[in-house]
Amino acid sequence: MSLEPAVERTVRDAERVARESGAQARGAFIPLLLLALGFLGWMALETTQLVSDRSALAATAAQQAAPLNNAYRIRVAADSLAARTQGLADKGNVDAQSVVASLKQHGITINPSARTAPPP
Repeated sequence: MSLEPAVERTVRDAERVARESGAQARGAFIPLLLLALGFLGWMALETTQLVSDRSALAATAAQQAAPLNNAYRIRVAADSLAARTQGLADKGNVDAQSVVASLKQHGITINPSARTAPPP
């Protein structure tokens, strides 16, 4: 008993079913289309997420602008006060000299010509 006729008949049946279903005619179009649509969907999702993140960062920066400006104004006022105190100490004011000496003990040096950088 030979298996060849049975194998040939199975192969012929498979070819006939493939021809009737049109599987060979379709080719790679449908899988590539699905792949392209999936990729485009993923890119759309990522773009949406990045835009959302960017707007959240902009909102955070806007919320921090007022406190940064207030801190800058306080820093400028403190630097101005320290520079004027140093000026009085240089002119011989005893109280100003004791304040400057106390600041030096705490590791704070006064540079009257220093400019405070504005916030970014």
